[in-house]
Amino acid sequence: MATSHGEHPCSLVRVGCTPYHRGMDRPPPPAGIEIHEHAPLARHTYMRIGGPAEYFATPADLVELERLMLWARAAAMPMRIIGGGSNLLVADEGVSGLVVSLRRACGGIEFTGSRVTAGAAVMLPALARAAAERGLGGLEFAVGIPGSVGGALQTNAGIGDGRCIGPLVREVEVFGGRGFQTLSRYEIHFDYRHSSLRGAGVMVVGATLHLEPRPTAEIQAEMRQLLEARSASQPTAEPNAGSMFRNPEGNAAGRLIEAAGCKGLASGGVRVSELHANFFVHDGSGRASDVLALMSEVQRRVLETSGVWLTPEIVWWGDGAPPAPFAGAPEG
Repeated sequence: MATSHGEHPCSLVRVGCTPYHRGMDRPPPPAGIEIHEHAPLARHTYMRIGGPAEYFATPADLVELERLMLWARAAAMPMRIIGGGSNLLVADEGVSGLVVSLRRACGGIEFTGSRVTAGAAVMLPALARAAAERGLGGLEFAVGIPGSVGGALQTNAGIGDGRCIGPLVREVEVFGGRGFQTLSRYEIHFDYRHSSLRGAGVMVVGATLHLEPRPTAEIQAEMRQLLEARSASQPTAEPNAGSMFRNPEGNAAGRLIEAAGCKGLASGGVRVSELHANFFVHDGSGRASDVLALMSEVQRRVLETSGVWLTPEIVWWGDGAPPAPFAGAPEG
């Protein structure tokens, strides 16, 4: 059963209007916040591929997060939020601007009755298990999704049987140009592997979900079954970015890729998994360019055999125009 890992987990927050270039003059970074230059991003992604961030910071709290955003705005540089990195591909050259991890600032969980408020950096499996311990169901499906709450809300993360996070949402707290805001469920549109939060120019900092009482033993038994099914059908032992392509309406990307003869197809240190064709696995020696080449070849073969253009489910981080696999179906 294919899953959406939800990391978009990660997002690009536009904080300045002036075109930004590496090395341009900028105001000094905020004092008292540890900021790393040329920080490798491969260690922050499940694929274990990608170049460095020009700047990288892990703010301790929302006050530091706001100061970082103000600095990025003053410097007219892009600011990206990284979550679990489970569906993220970073360019070999890395990315300009500031990359921020919310692990420290947005990592809390608080239960109130049948509701849970979780920070954007909370990982879905941890949240599902914490709910189970309190006899609260609804998040069973999330136990095998290695993404964060923030990313899950932007991608409406879910599994193949249709369960996803959207119906559980009651409120989402975001931070952007207007400061902190709380959005009700009625202000957010959830669709297949997408929500209106994605590309909205704000960062998700937390959410409140409504769960249902259920015996802990039943919840845990179902989660074990889901994890067993995932291990049997997906390459969990090798670095991968989760589902590479979105399922076309009425079909499955993995089925189309396998029918096109792409299982085992490789580019450099990256290959199409023999276990599940919609997963690319990495042997440790690959580069983002290998992933892009393999994506392009898979898209070409599937288009030739089925007439379907596969749209990436993973998110691309890189400067400049998106590479061919992310640029849309070819004309004609």
